[in-house]
Amino acid sequence: MSNKDLIELLKYCSPHIIYVVNGQNRIIKLHTPFKLLVLQDIGDLNMNQIVSCEELKITNEGRIVFYIDGKTYHTYYFDILTI
Repeated sequence: MSNKDLIELLKYCSPHIIYVVNGQNRIIKLHTPFKLLVLQDIGDLNMNQIVSCEELKITNEGRIVFYIDGKTYHTYYFDILTI
């Protein structure tokens, strides 16, 4: 993704808000910090640990990553807790 494309994408993104579909198939808006369940061991995080996402960031490829305890992690390592 070029810098121009990334700048355009960032116009529509917030580092503090994410929209998710909950268990009742409703779209809900979550504000940071929100809780995540770790699905597998990654870095300093252990499977089934509950962590808090402090901020959302976007990679150079345009993918969302979670910012947790000063490090970024891809979203597929986590389940977003909406309850």
